[in-house]
Amino acid sequence: MKHFLAKNATLRHRCYSLYCTLFCYARSLLILFVCLWVGNFLSLLLPILIPGSIIGLLILFFLLVFQIIPSTWVRNGCNLFMRYMTILFVPAAMGIMDNYVYLLNSWAPIIIGSLASTFIIMVFIGWLTQRLHSRALPAIDNSINDNTKGE
Repeated sequence: MKHFLAKNATLRHRCYSLYCTLFCYARSLLILFVCLWVGNFLSLLLPILIPGSIIGLLILFFLLVFQIIPSTWVRNGCNLFMRYMTILFVPAAMGIMDNYVYLLNSWAPIIIGSLASTFIIMVFIGWLTQRLHSRALPAIDNSINDNTKGE
């Protein structure tokens, strides 16, 4: 977009720059939506209770990990969604506020579940970190080097 706004750019250069920018956004959004649609389709076909959006995210993840599609192809669309993420959460927050009576009736299990899961995760991560850091690398035996010095 910097080239499009440059003062000394010609009209042809500006149009080409605008075309490239729009193409990159369209390509990244198309890849994201295709992964979402395939995930929703697989969610309908498979007898599992995983939402289609999660399956679509897993498909996108595997496409990126195995480098079937380069990460630069989806970067513009992802940055666009990340920039406006708070606006995308407004409908979900309003849906929660419409059903606040259910939250008031079950606040204790929600709080206890949140605190218990946080504590369990902290203990597990602490234990795993100590276990991984306690594995010492094998010490290098310097006696081999000392014997070769005398010869």
